Amino acid sequence: MLNPDILKRFKCSGCGECCRWGGSVLLTDGDIRNMADFLGLKESDFIAQHTRLAPNRQQLALLDQADGSCAWLRGDHCSVYEARPEQCRSFPYAWSVPKGCPELDKLLAEDGH
Repeated sequence: MLNPDILKRFKCSGCGECCRWGGSVLLTDGDIRNMADFLGLKESDFIAQHTRLAPNRQQLALLDQADGSCAWLRGDHCSVYEARPEQCRSFPYAWSVPKGCPELDKLLAEDGH
């Protein structure tokens, strides 16, 4: 986890770098419902078209693009930002963040890390 002082100062610039990191965006039932509603789809259709079984084999995850980035990333922006999953909403507060988030890297450098 990151230093609480750094987390208090963090402001997302919307660069989309975290949306390019490998891994899985794990979905809750609420995420599925919200995203399906946002897209005007039935939940079953959203699941069939936009999810896969997560590596933990216990829940669903969003599909990725061929390069590993999130399927909803368009340029540097999330095309479903208003309905983005809880995992995305919790960045970076509930994450173990690697280097590569420009805003966090800047804050860490300012603090001498």
